[in-house]
Amino acid sequence: MTIAAKKKDLAGSLYDFEEIKLSEKTFEKFATKMYDLAGVDLPFTPKNHALIRNRIVKLLRRHDLRTYEEYWAMLERGDNTLIQEFISALTTNMTSFYRESNHFDFMAKVMPELMAKHGPELRVWCAAASTGQEPYTLAMTVCESLPEAQASRVRLLATDIDLQVLKKASVGTYEEREMQGLPPVQRTKYFEKTKVNGDEYFRAKDQIHKMIRFAPFNLMNPKYEFQHKFHMIFCRNVLIYFDEATTKKVIDNLVSCLAPGAYLVLGHSESGNVKHPSLKPLSRAVYQKI
Repeated sequence: MTIAAKKKDLAGSLYDFEEIKLSEKTFEKFATKMYDLAGVDLPFTPKNHALIRNRIVKLLRRHDLRTYEEYWAMLERGDNTLIQEFISALTTNMTSFYRESNHFDFMAKVMPELMAKHGPELRVWCAAASTGQEPYTLAMTVCESLPEAQASRVRLLATDIDLQVLKKASVGTYEEREMQGLPPVQRTKYFEKTKVNGDEYFRAKDQIHKMIRFAPFNLMNPKYEFQHKFHMIFCRNVLIYFDEATTKKVIDNLVSCLAPGAYLVLGHSESGNVKHPSLKPLSRAVYQKI
């Protein structure tokens, strides 16, 4: 094949991908699968149709497939690797350091009180860790609000359903653009510059990196079985993807994991979703277990 023919063939392939149709029936299969796996509610709308089409078309290219139906058939008979690939493709991972910063101001304020009441060890769970900016912000907040000896006794658990972003979080290395929201003082104090393949990155120092244990976890699990109760849970900007029934189930499970007097922190846009007899609202999207 000549170079010109190869270019024509490549252009034709790209054009074909753009023209591939996602039927409503196949959309519903993908949406139902995502709901069953991760609780994400994707009703049939033009926006959601475009979201699924645009994200899965990348998987078609990856596997050299030509239709969404081919990918569905492969997914249905596929192994856990394909399932994780599917979840990663349809999961939205928006995060940054000190996002919705008033929550970290609140945390800094109550950490000494929690240590006094529940010490000598405290447990904090970041239930939607994404690429790690939030759990590292939690670790920095702990270090800023407690003496070093007490901060070392705070156990941080960071979980996510998406293994790809969780792996990145566990490494704790970020490009300049991913450091958005991190003040210069904290950047210098808690991160160090490093080179990866000649490019400059910022890596979390051991002081905060060693404070966090990263692990996969699916909020759709029927029960949340942990050995110890948590004194603070951050589960922010996750419920917005769930329907009412799933939200209620997740809140019930989160509350069951809280120690008496402990705190649950949700995303700002989620504060109207919570009505639980064991939770007392304190401020915007911040609740205390009664």
